[in-house]
Amino acid sequence: CSELYSVSAFGSEAAHQRTEASRWNAERNTWDLLERLSLLRRQANINASSDSASTQSEDMQTVCALAATTDYACVQELVASDALLAEYVEVRRWLEDTAPEFQPVETRKGYRFYTRRCTGEHGMRASSDAPGGKPNRIVTETDPDAASRQRRELAHADAEYEAGLLRTLYEYVRRGRVGNAMDLCAESDEPWRAASIKGGLLWRDPQLEPDGGMAVDSDENGPADMQPAHTAGNVNRRLWKHACAALAHDEGNDSYERALYAALSGRLDEVVPVCESWADAVWAHVNSMIETRIESSICDGSQLYTAAPTQSFGHIQSRYPPVDNMQQVFGVVASHDSDAWQTEAREPLCWLQQALITDSFPAYLDDYARRLGPSGVDDGSSELLRVVVHVALYLRQLEFALPADAARVVLEAYIDVLAQNHRELVAAYVPYLPVEAQTEAYAQFLSQQQGTR
Repeated sequence: CSELYSVSAFGSEAAHQRTEASRWNAERNTWDLLERLSLLRRQANINASSDSASTQSEDMQTVCALAATTDYACVQELVASDALLAEYVEVRRWLEDTAPEFQPVETRKGYRFYTRRCTGEHGMRASSDAPGGKPNRIVTETDPDAASRQRRELAHADAEYEAGLLRTLYEYVRRGRVGNAMDLCAESDEPWRAASIKGGLLWRDPQLEPDGGMAVDSDENGPADMQPAHTAGNVNRRLWKHACAALAHDEGNDSYERALYAALSGRLDEVVPVCESWADAVWAHVNSMIETRIESSICDGSQLYTAAPTQSFGHIQSRYPPVDNMQQVFGVVASHDSDAWQTEAREPLCWLQQALITDSFPAYLDDYARRLGPSGVDDGSSELLRVVVHVALYLRQLEFALPADAARVVLEAYIDVLAQNHRELVAAYVPYLPVEAQTEAYAQFLSQQQGTR
């Protein structure tokens, strides 16, 4: 019995440590999000108040509209001139950077080694029947489309590796590591798949692009805005996106292969089913929203080429309505019937993250101050109070407008908490109260300390 109690106690302690680690990780991600968005918004406010910056932006948009330019330059200017889109791109980066670690599949040389051995050396056809008289379901050819074309299977070992590879490629794309995905394909002797992923790169021509500018996106293998020595990217990116959508739409393909190409093309239908968390779902919707805006910018911009026709892909429609802003994204995700998403979305820090992303922290602060009420703060909510207070102080330091009454309520509540557990810190927070309340608050604190010595 004592041994059972020891095991139970150990398991309970381990579960508590995991919960604590998860909470600290969520708080770290919240501070990361706050820093990213506050810097963007502060710069946007500075630009909005500067006549010269406004004039320069208008001039750049005029140049983009009138002069022939590349897809990359059009999108670059769009992100630089559209503050909301710049925020969406940063939110997507945040969701990618804060995604949990995963175990990638190992690199394996030898393209479909076991399948080629079954079909015979140099692609010779295998016997129509397997040993024992059972029908042979192994493909008789080894090109990438053989399995879907023949409605047959790869050798078991190859099929297992292919499933792990596709899952890893999707997880790389989910984390914004497209370069790693292409490298894995090349190292696993599937360069054709690397080329299919690379088709999403925006078309660039150094002869038509000004030096410098704002990066559209980045990859850990190097900055995406580094100007190439020669033309690069896909001049028919729209056709590539339709081909990706068609591949994702094919129910005969692996679920993660469908999700991979759906994510690359900004399609939701095949990505949502593989989303395991609220953050995954939000990333999928933000990614789709960004891709829609980018595609619209490329189509509306002045082009030096005629795009390839895509009428043959007209039957591939999405059942998900398009979303235009983060409020809609959170609404759509909240209406989903996934228990895992709902549980994660109800976490206090998740609500705070949504308020930061939608730029509604003042309303959040008002609501939070009302919910504090006269009963004060219990031990379970003091950690959230600590975070909310410091977010408010940080934003006020950066001169963002916050409701004064709500800020005072939460700060006074936090000072009360400190007076109980960390008396030495009270004097550091009292100066952040309104001037007329500072003396009274500190005098009340000192009066409470009499008799505690």
